[in-house]
Amino acid sequence: MTVAPQGMSIQTVYRAYRDGVLLVNRQYQRKLVWTVAEKQRLIDSILRDYPLPLFLFAEKSPSSPDQPIRWEIIDGMQRLNAVFSFIEHNFKWDDKVFDLKELPRARQAAEAGLFTPYPDEVERLDAAQCANLLDYQLAVTVFPGESEARITDVFRRINSGGKQLSDQERRQAGVLSPFAELVRGLAAEIRGDVSRETLLLSEMPEISIETSRNPHGYALKAEDIFWCYQGVLRTGDLRDSDDEQLIADLIASLVGDVPAEATGEYLDAIYRQGTEAALTVDDNLRSYGRDRLAHEIKITFSAVRSVIEAVDTSRFAFRKLVYPKATSNAQKAPFFAVFMAFHELMHRENLQPGDPAKIFESLNNLTDRISVGMKHTKTADRQDNIRTAKGLIRDHFIAGDVAAFSHGPGLVFDFENSIRRARMENSRYEFKQGILRLEDGKKRDDTALQTIVETICGIANIGPDADGFIYIGIVDKPADAKRVLELYDVEAVNFDTAQIVGVDREAAQLGLPLDQYMRIVSDYVRNSALDDPLKTNVLAGMDLIAYKGRSVIRVRVPRQHAPSFLNGECYLRIGATTIKANGPQIAAIAKQFG
Repeated sequence: MTVAPQGMSIQTVYRAYRDGVLLVNRQYQRKLVWTVAEKQRLIDSILRDYPLPLFLFAEKSPSSPDQPIRWEIIDGMQRLNAVFSFIEHNFKWDDKVFDLKELPRARQAAEAGLFTPYPDEVERLDAAQCANLLDYQLAVTVFPGESEARITDVFRRINSGGKQLSDQERRQAGVLSPFAELVRGLAAEIRGDVSRETLLLSEMPEISIETSRNPHGYALKAEDIFWCYQGVLRTGDLRDSDDEQLIADLIASLVGDVPAEATGEYLDAIYRQGTEAALTVDDNLRSYGRDRLAHEIKITFSAVRSVIEAVDTSRFAFRKLVYPKATSNAQKAPFFAVFMAFHELMHRENLQPGDPAKIFESLNNLTDRISVGMKHTKTADRQDNIRTAKGLIRDHFIAGDVAAFSHGPGLVFDFENSIRRARMENSRYEFKQGILRLEDGKKRDDTALQTIVETICGIANIGPDADGFIYIGIVDKPADAKRVLELYDVEAVNFDTAQIVGVDREAAQLGLPLDQYMRIVSDYVRNSALDDPLKTNVLAGMDLIAYKGRSVIRVRVPRQHAPSFLNGECYLRIGATTIKANGPQIAAIAKQFG
């Protein structure tokens, strides 16, 4: 079938954008990475009527008759985002912004609160410039996108040259092997840009990263991401996906039982399907167990982070620890050695970190004790580095069940990502300040406990696609955080949009240790009229998370395979609200479970 380009005006494509037609598939698309200067150059090219490269979309048929046909963006995502973010006042060109009076759709979006316009005193493009921008014809090719394999193959071929991609982005382009997918998933979780695999182009800012020097209004700040605030990577490295390269290196080393060679040639080989190196890594990953490895990596990351932050919460704590000299150099090799040493002690010797201060002190000036130069990339050198790090910290690890560790400190990344996801998927997440009333009497609130049980039922009825979570110890409105401070003298810990007050204050008020306080919640669920297996699943998945001096109860609501009921009643979630379902709504819930 022949596919030929067609002209589409920017105004037409903007309407598709705001109508929810343009999709991004995160299985192969990278995050938004263009700088403001790059976006400004594109707007300049359009206003000068210079030609732009082809835009390529794959047409996706709707899953039901009431849904529109959608276009999955194969090539042109960064350029489209640049154009639309200029229209929506995300940046200026020549100290001017787009005049919203010239595009009713954009003006309506601003009035709906979808973006914030610049003040009136900022100069606007004149009417002719706005018209030229809106009338500009983009060269667009739309091809049938029924075959996922065909889409990814097209994407890989377009991007395999690597002219505009970093080395790691070029490796990942269009590769959907188990190894590549695990790298992508873990890297996203550690960065915090977590979301559904397919989302609207308009939602991309929610999972994209900006720097303080180059703000775009994106939800994630590079300086607040583990890799950068600890000094393992620089912000520019994050933009080039060096974090994914480091994750790929760790995975290949862990499944192979020996550290992989830290060379670009080896990484190229394990991503190139059909090579001996790629086949070996896939076989090793299959034998190790993908879920097991992902769990171990997240637990190890959380352990390393918890040890560092228990001693030093300042910026670049890891970099200053392992290399106290004044430098801005990334500390990849020391981090690799420390991570692998932690992993061996925890998951091979079944030890847990003991005194964080002693572990921290032991790693002082580690960089000068190991091989970190470019020529030191061989397996033997990296093994020596790991042995050195392990020898320094081993005496400060203690015997203990690592499985128990994974339920508390090991949930740090999962906890933070849940808070981030709640912004976009609030029906699957619920925050509760506690189980005592925010009144002077501070009495137990059985209404709050009943609401928790009803919310469990409502979340379970969203559908069989994903788990949901209820967090007890996080306020859902600022007034409650203020009230907690007044009643208990406990200040909320802020993360993203959440204010974390913990449940320690309530346990102390009741004169109970945390495990007995948590028992109040579990007993209420156990004695409720929730259906099984939902009730049993929920009781098996309750955890207590320690986060920056605050203890939070996590109630996981595992995905179910049939509608759930509470005392014969069916509940559902509408946004962040739980309601009792009526007859037609119950029928709709049942339909979701097939």
